Order: sequence, then structure tokens, then C-alpha cells
Amino acid sequence: MSREYEGGCHCGAVRYTCTREPELTFYCHCKDCQKTTGSPFSVELMIADEGLAIDGPLESYVVQGDSGKPVTRWNCARCGSGLYLECAADPGYVFLKAGSLDEAGWVRPEMHIYTSAKQPWTNIGDSLPRFERAPDL
Repeated sequence: MSREYEGGCHCGAVRYTCTREPELTFYCHCKDCQKTTGSPFSVELMIADEGLAIDGPLESYVVQGDSGKPVTRWNCARCGSGLYLECAADPGYVFLKAGSLDEAGWVRPEMHIYTSAKQPWTNIGDSLPRFERAPDL
């Protein structure tokens, strides 16, 4: 691990520290990410779950993912900021919201996923790989 990085929610009630490098970083254009962020996409870091230490009040809810398996979304119980999610289809990993990092300038997304749900007014202006759904990892 070359870096430790930190983040938290908008109100400061929840703080976290990561001690694992992301295994993958990507733009997600799925409808769930659009709804939960209020934005046309989310930038997420896939990290081993043992690399995330969290302090503060969390709440969660479960939805069915594209795989048909549960996706648990974790938010600050006080301000509602989305922090990370867990996908039953990807056990042992969490997907951390890059926007919740204290300093995200080092993040370099590697691909776009769920481009089939991309908003037509969103222009992808890079040459990163694009997947209509989530790729098999």
C-alpha cells in the first residue's frame, strides 16, 4: 500500500480511512447511481472490504442489483451522504464513492460502466473503455 486515504460524509459525523489501493476505479452511469447521487454518474473505487475502517452513524438499504443479487447502499445516518456500497455479486469488496474522499485528485477512473443507461446529454470525452453493463472482473 503506497497511500492511506480518508474521507467522510458532508456533515462530518462519519469518517473513514482506507488502507488498500483500489483494485479498480470507474465511472458508473447506472440508474441507481444517478438516483442516489443526483448526478449523471458516480465515480467509484473498488477496494477490499478489510481495507475500510469507518467511524460514525451509518444507515443502509438494500436494492436488487443488475446481477439479481442484493446491493446494500451505506449512508450517513445524520446527513444522508452516500459513502459506499456492497454488492453480493462481488463479495469481499466495497465500492467507495470518490466524492466522499477528503482529497480525490489522485483518483484516475479506468473505464465507464452501464453506458446503456447514460444520459443522452452526458458527453463522454475520454478514450477509456466503455461497457454497456458491468464487465466480468
